[in-house]
Amino acid sequence: MATYTTVSICNKALVLCGASPITGLTQDTPNARALNDVFEISRKSFLTECRWNFSLTRTTLVTVATTTLQWLHDEESYVYTRPSDILRIWEMSDLEAIWREEGDYIISNTATLGTLATRDHADMGLWRQKAVDAFIDKLCSDIALMILNDKVAAKAFLEKYEKITLPKAMAEDSQTGTHQEVIDDYWLKSKYGGAGNPARSYS
Repeated sequence: MATYTTVSICNKALVLCGASPITGLTQDTPNARALNDVFEISRKSFLTECRWNFSLTRTTLVTVATTTLQWLHDEESYVYTRPSDILRIWEMSDLEAIWREEGDYIISNTATLGTLATRDHADMGLWRQKAVDAFIDKLCSDIALMILNDKVAAKAFLEKYEKITLPKAMAEDSQTGTHQEVIDDYWLKSKYGGAGNPARSYS
């Protein structure tokens, strides 16, 4: 597996943008300051784009008193603390559970739940190659305007990310092991269509 560092990824983005490389995010240069401002936001945003296999984690939820909230709907009997180290929840251990997120809590009709979720995976040396490639294009789109003041370049990197490198990375990731259904259509598979529970119909 290839080894990546934050600095090497940032420098690849800078080179693609036609900008000077940096030695670290704390370096006192315009390029380093720009990357320092956006890197963590861009990384977390990328991780929530889809159900990346390399960043999935399973967590057993911890209950809190139902009196923590002022009231619950009729079917809701259990309140859990939403784990602070996860970025996006994909499913519950009980696929028939009814559940929703509300602030720092997960509310459900089912006892003893665990989550399959995207964790805040900061060790980019363990990311998959095509995911790193896609993230670099996203980073380029985020910094091109800041560093180059070039709206055209920023738009071009964003289009390349959305139309080419991100779909390629998602396709490769979904083919690891038994092929998985891509469930990330923004509208057709929104939470009102059942995206919170892959066992339910999207119709």
